[in-house]
Amino acid sequence: MYSYEWDEETGGYMLLSSPSNFSKEPRPVYYKELDILGFDRYWNYDKDDRYPYMWAETNSYFYRGKNVAKTKGGTLYTAPEIILVEENSLKNEKLRFVDIPTMVQKNSKIMDSLVNETIKRVYNTHIQYKNKIDVFYVAFSGGKDSIALLDIVQRALPHNSFKVIFGDTKMENEDTYKLIKQMQEYCKSQGIDFHTVTSHLDISNSWSTFGYPSSKLRWCCGVHKTTPQILFLRKELNKPNFKGMALVGIRRDESLTRSKYETISAGEKHEGQYSFNVIDEWNSAELFLYTYSNNLMINESYKKGNARVGCLVCPMSSGKHEYMKMQCYPEKVTSFLNLIKDKSNRQFVDKAKEKEFIENGGWKVRNNGRDLKVPISRYEEVNKGTVLHILVGKNSIWKEWMKTLGELSTNDDIKYKLICAPDRKNENIYEFEVFDIGTQLEFVTLGKPRTKQDIRFLSLFRSVLKKSAYCVKCRECEANCSNGCITMFPEFKITDCNHCYKCHNIDSGCLLYNSIKILKGVERNMSLDSYASFGVEKNWVIKYLDHKENFWQSEYNDLGSMKITALKRFLRDAKIKLELNEPDPVANILNNLYDSKLDEEIFWGLLFVNIVYAQQLNWFVKNTSIGERYLVDEIKEKLGEGNSKGTNNNIVSSLKNIFLKTPIGQTLHVGICEMNEKGNKIIAFKRGKWANPEPRVILYALYKFAEACGEYYQFTLTRIMNFGIDSDGVGPAEIFGLNRETMEKLLNGLTINYPELISASFTLDLDNITLRSDKTSEDVLKLF
Repeated sequence: MYSYEWDEETGGYMLLSSPSNFSKEPRPVYYKELDILGFDRYWNYDKDDRYPYMWAETNSYFYRGKNVAKTKGGTLYTAPEIILVEENSLKNEKLRFVDIPTMVQKNSKIMDSLVNETIKRVYNTHIQYKNKIDVFYVAFSGGKDSIALLDIVQRALPHNSFKVIFGDTKMENEDTYKLIKQMQEYCKSQGIDFHTVTSHLDISNSWSTFGYPSSKLRWCCGVHKTTPQILFLRKELNKPNFKGMALVGIRRDESLTRSKYETISAGEKHEGQYSFNVIDEWNSAELFLYTYSNNLMINESYKKGNARVGCLVCPMSSGKHEYMKMQCYPEKVTSFLNLIKDKSNRQFVDKAKEKEFIENGGWKVRNNGRDLKVPISRYEEVNKGTVLHILVGKNSIWKEWMKTLGELSTNDDIKYKLICAPDRKNENIYEFEVFDIGTQLEFVTLGKPRTKQDIRFLSLFRSVLKKSAYCVKCRECEANCSNGCITMFPEFKITDCNHCYKCHNIDSGCLLYNSIKILKGVERNMSLDSYASFGVEKNWVIKYLDHKENFWQSEYNDLGSMKITALKRFLRDAKIKLELNEPDPVANILNNLYDSKLDEEIFWGLLFVNIVYAQQLNWFVKNTSIGERYLVDEIKEKLGEGNSKGTNNNIVSSLKNIFLKTPIGQTLHVGICEMNEKGNKIIAFKRGKWANPEPRVILYALYKFAEACGEYYQFTLTRIMNFGIDSDGVGPAEIFGLNRETMEKLLNGLTINYPELISASFTLDLDNITLRSDKTSEDVLKLF
């Protein structure tokens, strides 16, 4: 909240009356941290942790108001580099403690005001919500924020009016567990109800089952933290649909993401559950002053140099933080790293490469089960025209899960009818068939989805089948059901379901499936979210082509960093970015064609032939039919299998912008956008066709097709027109929406005009296209 300045007298800091824009989050530095990092080689100090010796702002160290050192880098196994500030050398002096008592006294006036305001806010919020809320509870982690939070709450409220809940993930460090034990004893002495809750799943078994977490697959937070807390409170209150308010120690200065959080929010993680960020306006300077002035417990982990406490191995952690945890808690950290090694299916040439994979965080970026040693897939989709076939591992619980959608009926255990209202308003009858095929069940849906209701039903239907095939009773679905209709123990049961579909509000319908799924045709690190939500605009591309690599200088563009990243990716995919280190001859040719004023429609036709081999536009071309209209929800449903909701929204937004703001949509008509009346929201996409295809662009596309298919220079037009074949190459008919008659005319004309590059014949029973194997797509570009 308040800015601060260093105080040479105390070795601490003084709060100022002016607010801070964004705090540098100062933290105290004790001798143990100095020892671990190796500062004992340069500085003289006692091995005494009664008080800190100095302060740190991120990686800079301040002693008596002067910046004396900083650290650079650091990884899991490698210590950060120490850089001493020579003009502020401490070489010839013995370090003195920060004068904490005096620092506290000098800041007491501002702190008293801040604390009183915060206590008042807690009290008033309790009064405001107490008739709406069944239980108030402090979400306790054992970190500095939750320790201060608990102290403020116990000062503001009667001790019997709230609970304290520690969600034990079984991944905490030993110092946190010691503090939890001390806090339990303290709360008991004060008449405060303190509870430790944990998942019924063993942590090492869950890592083995779900695979190690990643930055995009943080199943651990739900399974081992929030779900146990919700289920505990339901049992404690004997009320499935209880309303709770979690008093949380999240602060806006901790990160950019948290700076956007509301002070009080409802239903962010579980419907009906409120979060109250009590100290969200505080920064760490105020937090440590409060800790010292009230003689609160301090987690020993901070004294060892850990800026945060929490899970010992986390995909969101990096650099120096990982090094400190490894140095402080090597045995337990190593045990989790071994689980990563055991579960990963990556092949390494030697132990050094495996160590590099772990140290550099390669394991943190997985998006699915492709990087894991997982059993055979228990869920597979096969599209056959308008009919969807879903194969799942044989199980006996799918009918129970179907109760979450509606009323199920059958006369012969093959043909089923389900009365379901996907929009929770209008009931429809959906039919499907089920066949027993040995170790699997085959579900067959009938008809192509045409309405939002149909699309939503298919999504729910898929979710049911994934749950039935993969359920390990992690209880996430049970926690999501605020009506208490789902019970997992002693046996799985759905009772009196009101079809709210909240149990399906989980990525891919099931946490386990989402974590270990293997999608056909998806390679490692492949992402359809290529251009963020921005896509690209024609004028961005034109400005780049006009200024070349000088465009990245601020005087030539006003794009933000994320738009620049999206544009660079697009330019590389289009083969027009002039790479300084590794020049691409195709990029040089295309830039020269632009400079020579090549017709815009032809130029963008060439660019799209290149772009169609990049992930996002390739997906669109391969997964939509020419002339077909697709509702946005239908596109998202097609995308949803491998992506999060946010990723799907990005892709739809990107495609919309590309089609509306570049000739790819405006002239080539690859995608046509149907907008609402106001023109500010997309309703549907439609695959169009290029009205006036340029023959040389088609020839370029044929050579690109041949090269992508492994130098496949002789093929038939029938093959080109068969879009259903799984192929690395994309033919010009599929790229530009051309029919067979148009293709025959174009190919005949090319054969006459460019016999040195192509020969095509469509007489009698002949249907042959032959390209010159000694020529390349680059040679075709020289025709322009």
